[in-house]
Amino acid sequence: MRVLIGIDDTDDAISDSSTSLLACELGASLADAAQFIGCVEHRLHGGVSATTNNQASCLVLDCERDALDRLFERVVAGVEARAAPSSAPGVVLACDDAGDLIGFGREASRREIGADETAAILAHRRIAGFGSRRGLVGAAAAVGLTTRGWSGRWVGFAGLREAACVMQVRELSALGVALVSLETDAEAPGPNDRVMHGWSEPLLVGRRAVLPLRRVGVGLWAAVSANKDRPELHRD
Repeated sequence: MRVLIGIDDTDDAISDSSTSLLACELGASLADAAQFIGCVEHRLHGGVSATTNNQASCLVLDCERDALDRLFERVVAGVEARAAPSSAPGVVLACDDAGDLIGFGREASRREIGADETAAILAHRRIAGFGSRRGLVGAAAAVGLTTRGWSGRWVGFAGLREAACVMQVRELSALGVALVSLETDAEAPGPNDRVMHGWSEPLLVGRRAVLPLRRVGVGLWAAVSANKDRPELHRD
């Protein structure tokens, strides 16, 4: 079954790490209990003064239903152990019942939401909050927006960061990355064409990992969001 685990507010202004990095490392550490699909990073309302850029993360995993409790406990323990002392982390788990969080996520991208506003919508969910529990807002929003599937970017998707920065179309497709040409003609990337993706971070579009491409030569494409160097995961 598909499982979404939202995580937010694990760092502070002087942290060496970030919520995105922590989430990706936690996801990879769960290989014995779940299949780690990737982590989706969402930008929420930019007017929140307590964070750097107000980005929340959502782990996307597949696991058996009877593994949910243990999976959640491990993620919570990892967040508690690694979160910055002055942070107020939140963790929210949802499965196929997160439709009610979609509106909450969209609202969190438009205005600042207080931690007290999460009580009703999270009343019957697996959640963990620390300190002021303000991280529950971003964690719940990340789950809702990932469920909606039309915003955010994938980080750590299917091992893409560890792959070669130039790959064939068929190789990227095998990883589950959908490739979309932005060219105005009808040409589409062929299976043996090469893609310079530069360790890009695919977009979340239609609940899929989508990488927009521009043609730069015969049988050669470049990801629109390609980076020249392997990117760092950004701090919240």
